[in-house]
Amino acid sequence: MKKLLITDVDNTLFDWQRLWYESFSAMSRKALDISGMDPELFYAECSQLHQKHGTSEYAFVLTELPSLKRLYGADVMNVMQPAIDSFREARREYLKPYPGVHAALDFLRKAGITVAAFTESKAFYTSYRFRKLGLDERIDFLYSPVDHALPDDASSIRKYSPETYELKYTRHRFTPEGEYKPNPHILLSIVDELGFDIESTVYVGDNLWKDVFMAQQAQVTSVHAAYGAAQHRAEEYDLLKKVTHWTPEMVAREREALRPGAVTPTYVLRDSFDEIIKIMEI
Repeated sequence: MKKLLITDVDNTLFDWQRLWYESFSAMSRKALDISGMDPELFYAECSQLHQKHGTSEYAFVLTELPSLKRLYGADVMNVMQPAIDSFREARREYLKPYPGVHAALDFLRKAGITVAAFTESKAFYTSYRFRKLGLDERIDFLYSPVDHALPDDASSIRKYSPETYELKYTRHRFTPEGEYKPNPHILLSIVDELGFDIESTVYVGDNLWKDVFMAQQAQVTSVHAAYGAAQHRAEEYDLLKKVTHWTPEMVAREREALRPGAVTPTYVLRDSFDEIIKIMEI
């Protein structure tokens, strides 16, 4: 029987790409409508900020866009509030776990399996989603990068004390700064830190390059969450590439990994996350 499950989060436990696309699109439409900015300039400036902060989810993007700062100065937050509200409304609608995730995690933990999550998403955004998705009480450990630096006026968006945003049950630990998937050394360090060995560990994720290849390099049993990868829609991915924090080298490596047969997982979850139960040999 396997004893440790390490799971990716985005597009494995919930549809991150759909959530990001709907939220960012709602915000962008409203911001463009208010400002009259050229859309291509808007996306280019978003991309620059995302590159700077190492995330495509930078919460302060509207208040730091150079064109909007030139247009509205110190009043940019008030002017863009309808766009921020549109983002939040879409996020509330689309932030939900995949079917079967809660039941599978509950079953695994009752069976004595330790469950850890390993994600590239920054600490604040991942912690928020864990609380809203009901994962805080269902996953034992969360490994993520630390949060990015906050602007001086961050309190205008993050209105509550820092403790409000922290997880209550899941133990949140941080991956080395500047290190990203696929990094088998981080994965192996997680396994070791939690007191397990690679033979008793299973890793599951939607990305053949970042998740499956990484697990195989670490000699950990690899599982492809194909249901998550299958839901990547072209229009969503095209917008993500336009404003992403990914470097051209990262995009090229992932494209190469997605060639048919380039990476072959040990197991495949075709329809839902709860198929992992059988793989854990319970």
